[in-house]
Amino acid sequence: MTIRYDMITEINDVEFDRMFNDCIDNMNAGSYPWEITPVATATNEEKKVYIKTCFQEFINVANGVVFVCSEDGYALTISSGFVNGTHFEGHMVLIGRNQAGSKSFMYHDDYHTAREAFWDEVNFVTWDFQTQGPGTAFHDHIKTVYDDVVANNPAWIENARFARGEEVSLTGTVSAGSANNTIDIMINPESLIIDSANNAVYSALSAIEHTLGNSSLKLTKHEQTEIVSDEGE
Repeated sequence: MTIRYDMITEINDVEFDRMFNDCIDNMNAGSYPWEITPVATATNEEKKVYIKTCFQEFINVANGVVFVCSEDGYALTISSGFVNGTHFEGHMVLIGRNQAGSKSFMYHDDYHTAREAFWDEVNFVTWDFQTQGPGTAFHDHIKTVYDDVVANNPAWIENARFARGEEVSLTGTVSAGSANNTIDIMINPESLIIDSANNAVYSALSAIEHTLGNSSLKLTKHEQTEIVSDEGE
C-alpha cells in the first residue's frame, strides 16, 4: 500500500463524484453547513455541482490550493483551502472510501506519515481545518487523532518530528483556551448568509484551541448569531 498526497490544478470528475457520494450522508447529517449555502434544500446532485464549483474556486484564486490523497493511484480524499505563508487554512474536504469500501485508512500510520511528508514538501508549518463541531465526522476524527498523539506519541509523529530536526517527543501539557472568534468569510461570499426572515446570520467561528508544546489544534464550527439592527439610529 502506497499512500501519497499531490497538489492538483484540475478536478477529476469521476474521482470527485465518487468521493462526494461517499460523503453525502455525513454532510447531510450535519458535517457541512448547507444552511449557509444557496443549495440548502436542493437535491444531492445539485449539492454535488455546488461543492465541485467551490473546490474549483480554490484552484482559481492565487492563494488557493486543492490536493488529493491517493492509495496506489486510487483517490481517497480531496482537500482545499488557502495558503498564507507557511500556514494552511483548510476549508473543505471530501473523504472517500478505499477500494475495500472503508475509511479506516485515516487511522493508519501510512496515511499520517504521507500527510506529514506532504506538509514538509509544500512547507505547511501550521494548519487548521474548519469543522462543524463535536458529533460531526471530520471534527471527531481530527480530535481522536490529536488525542492519540497527546496520549501515545505514536511512531508516525516521532518520525515526522525527527525528519524535521525537532525533538522526537512532544513536550508540555495540553491546555485549552479560547480561540479567535472573528467571522471567517469562506470561499464563496454567498456562504456568509444573512437570513432576514429568521433574523440570523451564519458564520464560521474558531471555538477553541488546544496546545501541546509548539503544536496546536484549532477547532472551528459554524454558529448562528442574531442580526444586530441599527434601524432608527
